[in-house]
Amino acid sequence: MYRSLFAALSVCLLLVSVNPCQSLATSKRAVHAPALQSIQSAIQTAGSSAQPVPVLVRGIVILNGHQLVIEDRTGATEVKSTQTEPIALGDEVEVTGWMSVTSRPQVMKAQVRRLWGGSMPLPLSITPDVAADGENELSLVQTEAVLLDASPAGLTGVQLNFRGGYQNFAAILPNGNLNDELPENLMQPGARLRLTGILFENHDPSRNRDEAFTLELRTPQDVELIEGPSWWTRGHIVLLAGIIVVLILIFWNLYARVYHARYRAVAEERASIARDIHDTLAQTFAGMTLQLEAAQRTITRDPAQSRAFLIEALQMARHSRNESHLSIEILHSLSRDERLENLISTCISKMQVSNSMAIEQQVSGAPIALSYQVVNNLFRIGQEAIANSVRHSNATQIAVRICYEKKDVLLEVEDNGNGFDPKLIPGTEQGHFGLTGMRERAAAIGSALQLDSMPSGTRMRVRVTI
Repeated sequence: MYRSLFAALSVCLLLVSVNPCQSLATSKRAVHAPALQSIQSAIQTAGSSAQPVPVLVRGIVILNGHQLVIEDRTGATEVKSTQTEPIALGDEVEVTGWMSVTSRPQVMKAQVRRLWGGSMPLPLSITPDVAADGENELSLVQTEAVLLDASPAGLTGVQLNFRGGYQNFAAILPNGNLNDELPENLMQPGARLRLTGILFENHDPSRNRDEAFTLELRTPQDVELIEGPSWWTRGHIVLLAGIIVVLILIFWNLYARVYHARYRAVAEERASIARDIHDTLAQTFAGMTLQLEAAQRTITRDPAQSRAFLIEALQMARHSRNESHLSIEILHSLSRDERLENLISTCISKMQVSNSMAIEQQVSGAPIALSYQVVNNLFRIGQEAIANSVRHSNATQIAVRICYEKKDVLLEVEDNGNGFDPKLIPGTEQGHFGLTGMRERAAAIGSALQLDSMPSGTRMRVRVTI
C-alpha cells in the first residue's frame, strides 16, 4: 500500500515539475508569434513604436517584380523577403516579420507562405491630384493622364512621364515585363492614357521634385489608350502658321497681279479710246483743215472750186459729229455694263424706219464680257452694215446674228436685198468711208471682214477671237 502511494506521489511531483516549463515556453511563443491582424492595424501599431514591431498579416500579391507588395481590404504594405519561393500576382499569402513605417510601410525579414491562388483585386480609381496626397501609397490604383514623353530608364525598363490635373508623375514598366512591347500609339506624346499600377510616393529628395509620385506598372496591359494625341501640337501649330504665311504671300501676290492686270486693262482701254479718237475725230479734223485751207486759197480766183472744198469739209464735219456722238453713246453703254447685243438692239430700234422692213436680232451662246475695243469696233461694223442694208439694198428682211462661243464671238448681218459689187463702191477718195472703215475696224481687233453679195442678198461676217 505504501509502495503504491509513493508511486502516485512521484507522478504528481513529476507533473508539477514539468508544467511550469511548458507554461514558460508557451508564454515565450506568445511574445514572438503575434496574432493575425489586418495590414492597416499592423501599420498603426508600427507607427506608434520607435522600433520595428513583429506582425502577422495576410494579403493578396499585387506586385511581385523586384519589389513585393501585398494588399488586403484595409491597406497595403511592401514586403522585404529573403526567400525565393515563386509567388504569382493574385496569390493570397501569409507574412510574418517586423514592420517599420519609416518612409513607407515595410515588413522586413519577412517569412512569406503561399496560402492559395486567387484573383487580382479591383484597382482604386483616383485622379492624379488625389494620388499625390499620400493616403493611398502602395495601393493598386488606376488613373488617367496625358503622356509627355517616354525614355529608357536604365535597368528599370521604360519610364513614361505624364501630366494629369496639377501633377507631373512617372510610370515605370520594368525590364522583366517587356516581353510584349508597348504599342506605338501608346508612346505618342499627347496621347491620353489610362494607367493601372502600384502607387509609390516620392519620398526621396534627390529625385526630380516635379514627380509627385510614381506608378509601378506590371505588364504592358496596364497601359490603355483613351484618346490619341491632339493634332494641335506645337510642331503642327508652327507648321500651320508657316502654311498660312505662305498662303497669305501667295494671295497677296495674286491680288497684286490682278490689281496690276486691271490697271493695265484700264490703261489699255484708255489708250484704245485715244487711238479711236485719233483715228476718227483727229484725222477728220485734219482733213477738214486741209479742205478749208484749200477753199481759202481758191475763193477769189475760183469760187466754184472753193465751193467744192467747202462742201467736202461740211461732209467731213457731219461725219465727225456722228462719230463723236456714237463714241459717247458706246462709252455710256459700256459704263453701264451693257453687252454688245444690247447696243445692237438699240441700233435696230432706231433704224426700223418702216413696217415693210423686218429687222431681227438673234443671239446664241452664253454672253461673255468683251473689252471696249472689241465692243466698239464690232458695234460700229454692225451699225454700218445695218445702215447699208436699210439705205441701199431695198431689203424686206434683215437678220443680225451674234454667236458667243468659248473662245470667239461672231457678228453676222444678212439681208435679202439687191446685192452689190464691192469693187464698184466709192472709196475714201470720194468721201465714202463705210466699207473701208468696216475693214479697218475688223483688222484693228485681229479679224477680217467677210463680205458676200449676190443679187439675192448680202451677208457680212466678222469673227473675233477672245
